[in-house]
Amino acid sequence: MTTVIPLGQFDKVRLRDAWPTEDGHFTPWLARPENLKLLGDALGLGELQDQQIEVHVGDFRIDILAVDSEGDIVIIENQLEQTDHGHLGQLLTYLAGQGGKASLIWIAETFREEHRAVIDWLNRNTGEEFSFFGVELELWRIGGSPPAPRFKLVAKPNLWTGNVREAVREATDPELAERHRIRMAYWQSFATFLRERNSTFAIRRPIRTAIYRFAMGRPGFRIVARISIREQLAAVGLTISRDPDRSRYHALLADRTAIEVEFGEALVWDEKVGTKRSLISVARTGVNPADGSQYADLHAWMFDRMERFRTVFDPRVAAFPVTSAIEELDESD
Repeated sequence: MTTVIPLGQFDKVRLRDAWPTEDGHFTPWLARPENLKLLGDALGLGELQDQQIEVHVGDFRIDILAVDSEGDIVIIENQLEQTDHGHLGQLLTYLAGQGGKASLIWIAETFREEHRAVIDWLNRNTGEEFSFFGVELELWRIGGSPPAPRFKLVAKPNLWTGNVREAVREATDPELAERHRIRMAYWQSFATFLRERNSTFAIRRPIRTAIYRFAMGRPGFRIVARISIREQLAAVGLTISRDPDRSRYHALLADRTAIEVEFGEALVWDEKVGTKRSLISVARTGVNPADGSQYADLHAWMFDRMERFRTVFDPRVAAFPVTSAIEELDESD
């Protein structure tokens, strides 16, 4: 005799039934670390760290201002019903005030087709420094279970298009293709190295650039790792951006002696006048990042310096006065 397994039935729950208001109920719920993690995982942005909620921008408010796993700004706009032109206008207002790299996420119960088309248009026409996401939030229960959230991605950056452009460039420039192959091999190996050590540093997607940036939890500060085949070099450093008068860089420079004692070796201090970033770094020369037999040694050296930078600079970075969220947004990264 065949045993019949009783099955439950999915029932959709209205968002307003779970969260009567956006600002008083839904935004505080989403801003919890475990819920931002659900959203970040659904969008492939890694861990999102909550910075502020209900941040005023002129006559509007940013529902949530967060930072992604690479230290870039994330602006989240919530809507507990169908998308409308008013919320679209707010997103465009935030875009106009953002000078650095940023992701803008619009969450709603349902997306009107014309608004989905606008998100697609923005992703095609605003450059690689901006990423736009349209997300439908659904709540489902089985029988009498508590409702469970599901983030449904309905519009996203077209990364495939960018990859096609890069492939065309490589096809006409064999030297560029070879550099990219070498860099990707190195960073993929380093990503495995970090995972095996359960490091909180993480490389979450394939990269072919010479530099990879790791967030420090505060906008404007990143630990960077760099390789150069031409210079036969590996380097690790701290970049300081969103610092137009260089006050943060100079505050650290004034503490140089104590910093280098704690770090355990001399550092190179470069204000990089005329650019958007200052850099404090240490380098190792006479190495070949293209040689797989050197990976283990280079990875260990790089990881050790990354941890030293975090240990030495984290408390100093945390001690800087917190500027307003809008000042953080206005500064170009």
